[in-house]
This record gives sequence, structure tokens and C-alpha cells, in this order.
Amino acid sequence: MNLFRLLQDAEVRLYSNDPIYNERADLVLAILRSKGVIPFKRSTLNGSLHKQVSAAVVNAHEAGTTIDVPTRRLGTLHEAGYSTKVLEYLDNAVKHSLLLSQSKKAEGKLALGNVLTTYLDHSLA
Repeated sequence: MNLFRLLQDAEVRLYSNDPIYNERADLVLAILRSKGVIPFKRSTLNGSLHKQVSAAVVNAHEAGTTIDVPTRRLGTLHEAGYSTKVLEYLDNAVKHSLLLSQSKKAEGKLALGNVLTTYLDHSLA
């Protein structure tokens, strides 16, 4: 599913006050922070962005789909209303094998790696 769509849906669902969804997004965020994919510093400033990226991962998992990165052009990301840091976070996730790519960067279709899949599958139980 398109990255922009996942981020947009994540923003809407985070404000729906679904405690299970928020808990799953918090779980993914904790994993991303523990691996250094998303920094824990400046979380007061960028915390909502960090949670939105984590929630987008949850959305992809729930839909059983990949995260499709349509472009690496930062201007396009910015024009769509998203932080240019999103690509940096996705690149870091690929680097740590939390997301799987055909290349060494976040481009094309990104599948969820084993760690994220395992934790998200077990959080449903």
C-alpha cells in the first residue's frame, strides 16, 4: 500500500482512541527506538511523527501488504505534507532489517521484517 496512504490512515486511526491500535503503534515505536531507527531524543518535538510512522507499519501489517515507497524525492514528501525525516526512518529500518527492501535503501515495496511481524502477530493474541 502506498506510503502516503498508510501515513494518512495512521493519522486518522491514532485519533480514533482505539486503545488496542494505539498499544500496537506504541509497541512498534518501542522496537524502532530500541534499534535506533527512530531517535528517542527530541521525542517531545517529533513524537507525533514517530508514532505516525509506527502506526503506518501497523496498518501495513493489518492489511497484509507492503509499504510502497512511491518516490525518494524529498520535495514530493514535503509537498504531500509529510516530514522529510520519514525516508530517513525507513532507510534506518531497512538497515536494521526491520523492513526488507530489494536494495539497501527504502525504495519500492518494503516488506515487514521478521522482528516486526513476530511482535505484531503476538500482540493480537
